[in-house]
Amino acid sequence: MADDGDMRIGTQEREEALAALAQHHAAGRLDADDYEDRRGRATDAVTRRELAELFDDLPEPRPRLVSSTDVDHPVAGAPVAQTRPKGPVSGPVRAARMLTALSPFIAVGLFLATGRWWWFLLIPAIAVIARNLEE
Repeated sequence: MADDGDMRIGTQEREEALAALAQHHAAGRLDADDYEDRRGRATDAVTRRELAELFDDLPEPRPRLVSSTDVDHPVAGAPVAQTRPKGPVSGPVRAARMLTALSPFIAVGLFLATGRWWWFLLIPAIAVIARNLEE
């Protein structure tokens, strides 16, 4: 059996490592160059050892690298991803999504009709409004 350090990692472990590195950068423990270097190495990491090496000289937070015994038994208190419930959406949300999808075409039509470029500003404005309606 392979050493735990030689175990392959997945997207979740990489994302946890990137989040921990960002916290260390924000706390001033990593300068911009060191942060970018470690971020690139974390993104390219394939094994647990490669990720663990990035945190050898850093205190907590560190990514929780799942061991083979933890795979079927999640850790109590581990963060759970928040997802939006799937299913039918309400009328205002459906209308907002439809308007968001149509906003580029509306902007092009208004631009061609009036010759004013600022109609294209409707696209991000409608997207922001629609996003706020969904939340």
